[in-house]
Amino acid sequence: MTDEQRQKLENHAGKYLNIGITEDGDGYDIIGVPWEKTCNAFNMHIPNLYISKEDIHDEELMAKLLEFEVLGCYIWTPLDNYSFLSRFTFLRDISIMHAEKLTNLEFLRELYDCKMLYIEDAKLKDLEIILHLNKHGRGILDRLTCVGLLNCEVEDVSCFEGERSDFSEFLIWEYEGKNERSKWKNVRANTFRYYEIKRPDQK
Repeated sequence: MTDEQRQKLENHAGKYLNIGITEDGDGYDIIGVPWEKTCNAFNMHIPNLYISKEDIHDEELMAKLLEFEVLGCYIWTPLDNYSFLSRFTFLRDISIMHAEKLTNLEFLRELYDCKMLYIEDAKLKDLEIILHLNKHGRGILDRLTCVGLLNCEVEDVSCFEGERSDFSEFLIWEYEGKNERSKWKNVRANTFRYYEIKRPDQK
């Protein structure tokens, strides 16, 4: 953690906190918003504090963060393990970029307040936990309602067959050539989108 960010943490007032995780702990000036509906975009949070990827192994720092209700977590750097997210039980908004080593969503298991989940580049077996949180939030306004997956390989989406779901937004971005639109035909959402996009190295 940089000295600037450590000072921000020491001086942070209030019970809520939103954190960003970057390679070196430096902050970002611009944050992407994947959601199409304005009301969902407004539910995102700007990080109050940035930490580095190494800081998640600092138990003293983690204990300090857990003194607050962490509502948003935005990860811009590849991590080897994402299980630490389950410790932030108040999380409502999670964005994970460069998630090449993310192979399961077990960290979501107890995050019943999570409303928005955006993931890039993960390789997942299934999305059963996502469907579970959509159906079994703490209340009608506290369910996982916004899901965005960019270039994520999902082996099995059969959990959506014959199951009722009520997503506000379910957005899929795939690189051109995969053509898997039919794979997602059983997802029910007020706003469902399947986009084919160019790879970052293509013009």
